[in-house]
Amino acid sequence: MRLRTADAKLEKIERKRRSHAERAEQSDQLMVRAAIKLIARQGYFRTTLAEIGQESGYSQGLVSYRFGSKEGLLKALVNRITNRFWNDQMNPAIEGRHGLDALCAMVDTYLKELVARESRLRALYVLMGEALGPVPEIRKVFAELNDRLRAISEESIRRGIEEGQIRADIDPASEAATCVALLRGVSMQWLVEPGCFDLATVAERVKATIRRSLAV
Repeated sequence: MRLRTADAKLEKIERKRRSHAERAEQSDQLMVRAAIKLIARQGYFRTTLAEIGQESGYSQGLVSYRFGSKEGLLKALVNRITNRFWNDQMNPAIEGRHGLDALCAMVDTYLKELVARESRLRALYVLMGEALGPVPEIRKVFAELNDRLRAISEESIRRGIEEGQIRADIDPASEAATCVALLRGVSMQWLVEPGCFDLATVAERVKATIRRSLAV
């Protein structure tokens, strides 16, 4: 009887602990979503923790407690957006692919996100711009993001060279940077003026440019 009572108490404590963790995760998500909405609309520099708290339905004190600072919230925001993108979209798209096939899959996946996740990507690009100007302290966050995208592209190019489908006389690092530049340039134009061109057609042109530049 005592064992059953003890087990019941432990189970109740565990349910309470899980419930608390779930509530904390939900509040974090709401605060990050509020930050994305505000930053996409008015930028990082003009967005305050008080506004984020108000938009999400929580206090400024809770926002500060959870993330420590605006920079801490920014890192959480970028990590959530990029990790979800890589885990849910990019990694499945390029899994088992390499060389030109992987690069083209990356182009399709990246540009489709412009339509599917426009508000999130708009917030990211607003932040990238501010990292070059009024908020240089967040520059490292985006340097790491760019490094990751270039590294994936460079590895795909190296694999393509090894398999003989990509020319051996090119510099993988330089070509990877060029591929990322193409994606960033198309994305910036679209985010400034959504619908200003046919995105599917431009995606095909980007892939054709990559093939023409790299193929044997």
